Amino acid sequence: MKKSLLTEYCVYTLARFLGFIVISLPPRANYALGKIAGILGYSLLHKKRRIALKNLKTAFSRQLSYGELERVAKKSFISLALNIIEALYIPRIDSRYINRYVRIENQKYLDDALKTGKGVILLSYHLGNWELANIVCGLQGYTYKVIVNEQRYPLLNELLNRARESKGCKTIPRGVALRQIVRALKDNEVVAMVGDQGGKEGRLSNFFGTPASTPSGFVRFALSTGAAVIPAIIVRERRFSHRIILESPLKIGEADESRENVEEYLALSNRILEYYVSRYPQEYFWFYKVWKYSSLRQAAVLSDGKAGHLRQSISAVGAVSGGTERSVVSSTVEIKFKNKFTRVMAQVFLACGADILEFCLKGESYLALRNARPDLVVSCGSSLAGINLFLAKENLARSVCIMKPSLFGLKKFDLVIVPEHDRPAIRKNIAVTLGALNLIDEEYLKEQSVRLKAIIGDIGSKISIGLLLGGDTKRYRLSLIGTREVVKELKKTCLDTDACLLVTTSRRTPKEIEDLIKAELKGFERCKLLVIANERNIPEAVGGILG
Repeated sequence: MKKSLLTEYCVYTLARFLGFIVISLPPRANYALGKIAGILGYSLLHKKRRIALKNLKTAFSRQLSYGELERVAKKSFISLALNIIEALYIPRIDSRYINRYVRIENQKYLDDALKTGKGVILLSYHLGNWELANIVCGLQGYTYKVIVNEQRYPLLNELLNRARESKGCKTIPRGVALRQIVRALKDNEVVAMVGDQGGKEGRLSNFFGTPASTPSGFVRFALSTGAAVIPAIIVRERRFSHRIILESPLKIGEADESRENVEEYLALSNRILEYYVSRYPQEYFWFYKVWKYSSLRQAAVLSDGKAGHLRQSISAVGAVSGGTERSVVSSTVEIKFKNKFTRVMAQVFLACGADILEFCLKGESYLALRNARPDLVVSCGSSLAGINLFLAKENLARSVCIMKPSLFGLKKFDLVIVPEHDRPAIRKNIAVTLGALNLIDEEYLKEQSVRLKAIIGDIGSKISIGLLLGGDTKRYRLSLIGTREVVKELKKTCLDTDACLLVTTSRRTPKEIEDLIKAELKGFERCKLLVIANERNIPEAVGGILG
């Protein structure tokens, strides 16, 4: 037997076995079982938990703290487990069960819409136990059909469809039966269609302020058949007690199929969904990448407080976003350690896979890191490499590291940008640059030169000579003799040509070189700018000199 068939048979057998257990247990025991299963799922299914938390941050980060979002995520796992148990209990669900556990609000909207004879589209969402809602409609005596996605395993798919149809809920496979849908509506039947999570074929419409793929089929079918569209919401009130809420019909039949009208009704549908998700966040299906097909991407730039590193990271984000049709919005997360010891400690523990960031980072920095919801994480320098990987993993994001990460293997990152002088290995995920990434362009140079002139004063029409002093590398070391010769020649040239001298060192410039520069140039009248980066740096130095 092939491995895939064996897996399918095992899943099918497990579902039948669990169904037998659920049917045999009283509701109180099933509730306890669902709660335990949900808590275990939250603890063990790390990837699903990360997807749920990232979705929740996108929707509620402004209203809820990270701790509150974690509690909602845990409740969502419990709610899903209870939904699965109720799905397994379908063979035992009858009208008496519905009357006891389900309350329907505004059923009059559905009955009145059917009196027009044009059919009804029940617009359902991945909120609450939508499978139970389908069963309720079938057991209420309506001629009811639901569009369903095929499950991964045919045997499991057949088992679920048999359970649905045994309760009067007919199924229509999604995407293969357009005529069946049209005929059902023209025969004045009720057809359930999903109103969220549109996948590749959906249209983008804002959901909690961020564009999300939204299915537009319900609008097209309503326009072509004149069927009423009634949003239907089901929420869990207590244990296995539910409330089904029918919203007033959307007046789509009076519109045309222009792009603007379709988008208007998608937005209206999403607003209704947002309202109920905000009230019952634990009931929504957060385990799918809700904004996977969004036109907007979030980039988190990690900053270690070094201006040069930050500029390189921002430059990398610009390069990446320039190669995509999606808009990239970047935000900077300041990483502040409590002290030097915790900086080293974080590196070591993260390299071993242990998360001790709450202990190592200052409070505001840790909260900013936890609340970030990036699709792309960019950092520069080895000190932030571990945090880069941690944040990318927690948010299922891509990781970009500039310069070699000291304790972390290059293979762990999606992209490593390394200057040629560091002699990087040749790998698919390594990009080699001749120099450092930078934000320098014509506009930047003009802006920085204006700022620098405000600091040192206007040097008029004089020739200016810029001296940028770096530091040692693996293959090159600054020498006192060489540096003294350079300074000597520059001073002579300034005197001969009536030029002024603008000088800045870098953070990597050796102390003895800094001392030499100060001794030679502090009393030199033609030196209009002398920046010793390790003593008093100014962000306009390099850009201003070049400008």
